[in-house]
Amino acid sequence: MNKTLLIVVILMVLVAASGVFYQQQSENRQKSKLVALVDQAVELIESQGEAGFPELRSSSWVHNDSYVFVWRLDGVRVVYPPDPSGEGKNMTDLLDSQGKPIGKLFIQTAENGSGWVDYMWPKPGEKTPSLKITYIKRAQYQNQTYLVGSGVYI
Repeated sequence: MNKTLLIVVILMVLVAASGVFYQQQSENRQKSKLVALVDQAVELIESQGEAGFPELRSSSWVHNDSYVFVWRLDGVRVVYPPDPSGEGKNMTDLLDSQGKPIGKLFIQTAENGSGWVDYMWPKPGEKTPSLKITYIKRAQYQNQTYLVGSGVYI
């Protein structure tokens, strides 16, 4: 009886560990895709400046719930594919559902070059917040500096 229980416990631990491993692998793939997408957008902006913004608004840059957005470092949103009417709005004081100052964190991350910001945000069409991670990277064109980002729900 003790051997059977031990085998069952070992199997349960192995199943749980494999689930955690699979989740981490999936998250790493999602992160790699976001980094590549943001890097491509940064290259576009650094070669074309604002002339590249219409392309970033096109559907080829939108993937499921993920899209590329662009702000100036003063916090003004200049590319926002889900709702272009929100462009021109200052996002510096943007907070997540728990009061985390994600607008300021996005700007600080871009000022430092690049990085990840995690926060709680409702998925489109939902009211309950979910964990979202966003990759932010600085882009420069002539005398203007931008932050370029894209996020995914975990």
